[in-house]
Amino acid sequence: MRPLISPEQHQQYEERGFFVLEDLFTATDLEPLLAVLEKHHALHEARLQQTGTEGISRAGEIAFTAHIARNDPTVLAFCRRPEFIAITTQLLGPDVDLYWDQTVFKGPEGQHQFPWHQDDGYTPVTPSPYLTLWLALNDATVENGCVWVLPGSHRLGLLPHKPGPTGLTCYPLDAPDQGVPVPVRAGSVVVFQSLTVHKSGTNRSSGMRKAYIIQYAQAGLRSALTGELIPGTIPIARGGNAVA
Repeated sequence: MRPLISPEQHQQYEERGFFVLEDLFTATDLEPLLAVLEKHHALHEARLQQTGTEGISRAGEIAFTAHIARNDPTVLAFCRRPEFIAITTQLLGPDVDLYWDQTVFKGPEGQHQFPWHQDDGYTPVTPSPYLTLWLALNDATVENGCVWVLPGSHRLGLLPHKPGPTGLTCYPLDAPDQGVPVPVRAGSVVVFQSLTVHKSGTNRSSGMRKAYIIQYAQAGLRSALTGELIPGTIPIARGGNAVA
């Protein structure tokens, strides 16, 4: 398996808390995945139209559709692709589990940014940080709400988070330093640590911004609050090799 992460990218990951793998997947790679993910999103959006909100998902605005790989063999097979085995074992070590996965579909002509947060802020775990792979299913631009990051913020450790109208937040949206945008083409992946402070911008375009978030962790992930094993994790690699 060819190495996917260069020494320069590994240095960016350690020093800035993120890097980008441009064009990791082709349109042909994404086509069957996108078809399945869109079906799951449509079912979720239909529920949201009845309830208005569900957690931090809001009808017609933003939908976080989680745990798809647990329930769909096509999606699980994608999460076990050789590219992900190579990325995760290089950054996390030889024994890796799939911790969380979700689509994030952000509707057009929105009014809200998704606030600055660390992924660990929602569920503190150990060992930390784990690895977030933000896969663009269509082009993610500043106009349609790409990810923004605060470079180097992972070195601050887990910050206090407080509830806001659109999700937990640990850093003001009106602070002078608003970090850097990370626009990426479809098929590209933003790789960042779960302690890296990030947000996503408002979708001011006329179309949907579609992303698939895949989070991997060292095997044996536990709650930092209770010490109990996190339920529902899926083995991905053992001894540096893919789990069948």
